[in-house]
Amino acid sequence: MPPIQPTDIAKVASQSFALPDVCLRLRAMLDDEQSSLNDLGSLIALDPLLSSKLLKLANSPLFRFESQIDSLTKAINVIGGEALYNLVMAETASSAFKHFSSDVIDLKRFWLQSIYAALVAKHLAKIIKIRGSERFFLLGLLHNIGELLVAMHAPKLAIQCGTYDKQISPWSLQQKVLGFNYANCSSNLLELWQIPPQLYLPVMHAHNEDKALEDIDVAVIYTSARAAVAMTNNDYYSTDDLVTQEILNYLNVDKEDLQDAIKFALMESENILNIMKPSLS
Repeated sequence: MPPIQPTDIAKVASQSFALPDVCLRLRAMLDDEQSSLNDLGSLIALDPLLSSKLLKLANSPLFRFESQIDSLTKAINVIGGEALYNLVMAETASSAFKHFSSDVIDLKRFWLQSIYAALVAKHLAKIIKIRGSERFFLLGLLHNIGELLVAMHAPKLAIQCGTYDKQISPWSLQQKVLGFNYANCSSNLLELWQIPPQLYLPVMHAHNEDKALEDIDVAVIYTSARAAVAMTNNDYYSTDDLVTQEILNYLNVDKEDLQDAIKFALMESENILNIMKPSLS
């Protein structure tokens, strides 16, 4: 039996950092047919700082609207309730990252890897024309939060998992050291946070190629997670090493499409970092 279990780590983490009330209330409203967009706006307006950050995200390259989104009401009407929920969760992820920060891992690399995965996933989903593609930004952003949880719970094991080698992928090393990979732990936390299954299940299978070849959401996260690792650890890995042609064929994209997604992520990552304002030490 592995020395630690991802479910146990996630349970402790969920008790340490509970989802803000606004996330739970917003989700309940979205699941309630009686709630209106005005109700959603009234809820978000109770938090001026959150409202401000959501407007910045709504005007970022994540959406690329033709005109400026200058009010919360307009943002909600244009992007819709589910996209609003994903943006609120993205902002919550920023707070969670800060809460779980650990000095045993390179936090700058962690943030960049998460944001690269988020932006690549969003861009790929847009290329493939998946409806509601903005949710992939959230999936990419959260897929690796398990690294922070393990670093806090078992720092020595996290250090072992960070000893990269060209001969073994990070997720294979995690499996060897921990008995699971970070995405498994991330998914367990998201489930405990009562995030919808369509968000946490793709994360659970983020490093499962068999699942990626039968589920388009998993395939997008699988590809973006690997691209992000290559982007932040190019001394060890390349996208050609980590992303198979079989996966690209299943997604109906080519290597040029993936490179376009990577260029988009490199170009826009600083903008997203400036909005999220991470603590890197």
